[in-house]
Amino acid sequence: MKNMKWVALFCVMVLAGCAQQEDQSSVGAEAGPVDAQTEEISVEGKADGSQINVRSARGFDLVELYGEAAQAYYEAMDASGLFQKLNRRGLEYRYGTYTLCVTNGADYACNLYASVAQAGNSADFDLITQGPRLRSASSELFAAVATASGQSARRVNTAQFGRLVCQKDARNVACGLSVKATTPDQPDGAVLELVFDGLEPVGPDYVYEGWLITSDGPVTSGRFDVEGDGSINFELDAELAADSSLFVLTIEPAVGDDPAPAPTHILAGAFVDGVAELTIEHPAALGTDFAQAAGGYILETPTTASIADDYDQGVWFLNPAAGPGAGFDLPQLPNGWVYEGWVVGEFGPISTGTFRSVTGPDSDGAGATAGPDGAPPFPGQDFIDPAMILTDGFAVVLSVEPSPDNSPAPFTIKPLVDPNVDAVGPAVFQTMENQRGASHPTGMAFLH
Repeated sequence: MKNMKWVALFCVMVLAGCAQQEDQSSVGAEAGPVDAQTEEISVEGKADGSQINVRSARGFDLVELYGEAAQAYYEAMDASGLFQKLNRRGLEYRYGTYTLCVTNGADYACNLYASVAQAGNSADFDLITQGPRLRSASSELFAAVATASGQSARRVNTAQFGRLVCQKDARNVACGLSVKATTPDQPDGAVLELVFDGLEPVGPDYVYEGWLITSDGPVTSGRFDVEGDGSINFELDAELAADSSLFVLTIEPAVGDDPAPAPTHILAGAFVDGVAELTIEHPAALGTDFAQAAGGYILETPTTASIADDYDQGVWFLNPAAGPGAGFDLPQLPNGWVYEGWVVGEFGPISTGTFRSVTGPDSDGAGATAGPDGAPPFPGQDFIDPAMILTDGFAVVLSVEPSPDNSPAPFTIKPLVDPNVDAVGPAVFQTMENQRGASHPTGMAFLH
């Protein structure tokens, strides 16, 4: 997400390349700078009261943490269950190869061996560490933060738990300790900052609207359109910000709108220390990331049963081997959303109809271009009049659309795609590719 403040900060530190390796299921197994049996670490903190100190040690930037700063790291490591445990002289240790934290139940301290560490150089982060995806404190912390927040470290590139936010790319991992949120009775007002990636404009008839979920219910934070990259800010009452536990983004009619949130919830996330990671899979949004979506289609023209050689003028989302049966295995969508099939050629996308059930006809049956005969009870369409041959450079796409729809074009969420229709013959099942989040919008919400 190019415009997130913490991503921008991460990008200022670029390390040399290293071997790529997915995050381990546990940490602390190989040799490294941390030796929990011998390393001296005190929970009493620095004499000057500082919580973060960075110095060179053993070829690393050694980060010494105390107090609330150390507590944030200890809690993420402990919640993940990935780290080694040791109880010695009344102290509880959690440690890996490059990270070690300890508590006596009241005070906390940590040592982090980072490739690069910066403290006190940012208005938004007390500490930023970066290192390679293998052999660094940041790689261990990414696994901890992702697992502690209920995500798979292998499948996500960003994760957040408490004050800790982490991001990885193909070579490096960076983690930041965000500045602790101010208490709600200090400021007279607050600011909601929104940053999005992959959120497309919704056209002239619709707008996006943010909602803060409070103890009294949803309260609008304001409406907006998106045009390129950049953050969107809204001024809020400080008490409203302090009472907000969740952010939800909806798609709303531009005029004549009900004052309550529309059912088209596209992104949502819970605030933790004033920061919310916004995803489509949050239960208050679509409730799924479509990672398990699967399916395909056949080429066939059931509405011209007497013609044998026009099979490549129809696409049907069914599987002949299943009886015939459904061609898709898809999650049930919440109210406000429907699936839509598409064929996409050199002149743009053409809808085959919308549907919510994979075992019934779609919204336009066999379509306006179908032949005179009947069609099977599945989504699909025949392109007989005028004729359109789908093996001539067409793709087949399944999208997720807001309902009512904001545009005649496919929406940004496209779980399944076949980029090239093959001439494999009539009624041969062709599998579509799962996009695994490639087209999914994401975002962050910050309460300042």
